[in-house]
Amino acid sequence: MDALMVVLDEIVRTQGNLRSAVSPRYRFDERWTDLVQCLVLDGYVIDDKDIRATDPSIGDAAPVDDDLLRELGSCRAPRASEIIRKINESTEMFRATPPNYNASLNDARIALETLAVDIAESMKTPKDQNYNASKWGAVISYLRTAGLITLEEEKGLAGVYGFVSPGSHRPVGVSEEQMARLGRSLALGMCWFLLKRKLGSGL
Repeated sequence: MDALMVVLDEIVRTQGNLRSAVSPRYRFDERWTDLVQCLVLDGYVIDDKDIRATDPSIGDAAPVDDDLLRELGSCRAPRASEIIRKINESTEMFRATPPNYNASLNDARIALETLAVDIAESMKTPKDQNYNASKWGAVISYLRTAGLITLEEEKGLAGVYGFVSPGSHRPVGVSEEQMARLGRSLALGMCWFLLKRKLGSGL
């Protein structure tokens, strides 16, 4: 990670010189914009000619996307490939030119909802008559009554789902980009939490 940051720092500090060597210039500009958005997704911003972490807790921790995609790739969730596709589409929408933050959040929300339903379905028994896979509230309520999550964790899932739902993330004093990054990070963090809890629960 240190070696990568050294390379990135050099690119950022000399980007004007690098750009002048590329013809036509828009080819460099496209790649530069993509690099900037990738850094934002990982919690870094370019400030003048410096890279700085937007979250001091980032340190050397791998992005939650990496851990989640790795776990999904080896788990037995029926729709794991669909969830992975939605996470990747969320990344692509964030990095698009111009970025589509609403679509990025929507894809992250779908990934969370799909994983929660898959987990609930794997735990459901024939006597669970009140379970309704089409309603988010019913799904997370079932996960609580089945013993997978606590009441406070259910509230957390409900809050994150509301935060990333359409119309729930109007920026107030925070840029739309940072609000979208936060919402996406929360949704994928909850995906990781649910998957790890299910894999380690024995339920």
